[in-house]
Amino acid sequence: MKMRSFCILGVFLLLLGTTAAFPSEAQRIMVEGRVVDEETDLPLPFVTVFVNNTAGGTVADENGHFELEMDAGHYELVLSLVGYESLIFSADFSDKSPRFLFKMAQRPIDLNELLVDGERSPEWYENLRTFEYHFLGSSQFAASCKILNPEVLIIDFDQKVLKVHSIDFLTIENHALGYRINYLLTSFELDTDKRTFHFSGYPRYSQMEGGKMKQRRWEKNRMTAYQGSWLHFRHSLLKGSLAQEGFEVRRMKLIPNPDRPSDRRILEAKGQLKIVEEMPHSPFRDSLLAIVRKQSLPKTVELVSPDTLQKSAYSQVLDGEGTLQLEFEDFLQITYTKGRLSREFVDSFAPGEAPRSPYPVSLLSQTAPVKIYPTGLEDPALKLFVEGYWSWQRMGDAVPIDFELPE
Repeated sequence: MKMRSFCILGVFLLLLGTTAAFPSEAQRIMVEGRVVDEETDLPLPFVTVFVNNTAGGTVADENGHFELEMDAGHYELVLSLVGYESLIFSADFSDKSPRFLFKMAQRPIDLNELLVDGERSPEWYENLRTFEYHFLGSSQFAASCKILNPEVLIIDFDQKVLKVHSIDFLTIENHALGYRINYLLTSFELDTDKRTFHFSGYPRYSQMEGGKMKQRRWEKNRMTAYQGSWLHFRHSLLKGSLAQEGFEVRRMKLIPNPDRPSDRRILEAKGQLKIVEEMPHSPFRDSLLAIVRKQSLPKTVELVSPDTLQKSAYSQVLDGEGTLQLEFEDFLQITYTKGRLSREFVDSFAPGEAPRSPYPVSLLSQTAPVKIYPTGLEDPALKLFVEGYWSWQRMGDAVPIDFELPE
């Protein structure tokens, strides 16, 4: 999933029909595999193997062999080893004891990666702060996050585009949610000119240790982070409980702004104004100025349908397992009526701007149909774009894909 533009700049950029079986109801299976070098077929020891966006994971032994207990369902299995290209295997893990042979390719060494232990410039640290702000977010929970090993980041800033990736797992501690996250960052791109932003990667969660008081606080904060989120929406859509959970879905279109003249008319008015200003008196000056001043108005305005949509208007069931396909035109406007806007979200708006609703409102668009599996996994996730509240929520508010609210 991608995010389209920044709340702080005014507009924001970056991830369903029948009752589905969720992780608490899912069958547990044992996945067994062996990892070898693609060229030599020699075993690769100590490869990290984990289920993307969950706490499930293990490490291969010295012979490249691993066993991993996990929930049955459609997941992404991630294999990572320094010096090798990460391997992402997306599949329906439904057999009781599937066995796999994985071949990993060596990764060419980037010259920038040889400098990860070197001295860093003030500009590097400035770019790191920019990355942390956009990657972790500006929420109350994000403020409690800390990246423990920023030295694994390769940061490149060129012509107003900030690009970042990691050569190893980025370790994040979220002291508000009680998670320690190992995040394999494959891509981060911030374009200040286009006002767009997206990142992609593969997180593995583990719970931090703490006393009963901390555990209660973490559980409460996790529920707060989850409620109204994109993950909560997906789970509710899969279970057919959007209305009960507080979500309202409407169609939204962008139409030409009737109050703004066309670019051609504005250009004509500018040319006519130059001629008029050379005259001592002209009755047309004020009307031409009025046209030119409307250039600052937005070219399009939002047209939102007053009626809420049934899920069949934007999704369809693909199989008996409950896999759904999202397919719609224009935008979906999603309002979460059981939530309220946080102070940090309101403060993220540019001076003179403010939210138009007291509830969290998000926009969803797509460039191609996207499958939503019963596990909550999106495929392909990069075909989805979010704006509004969901785009403001970042890694600082993230919980595992198998998170559930207590009954």
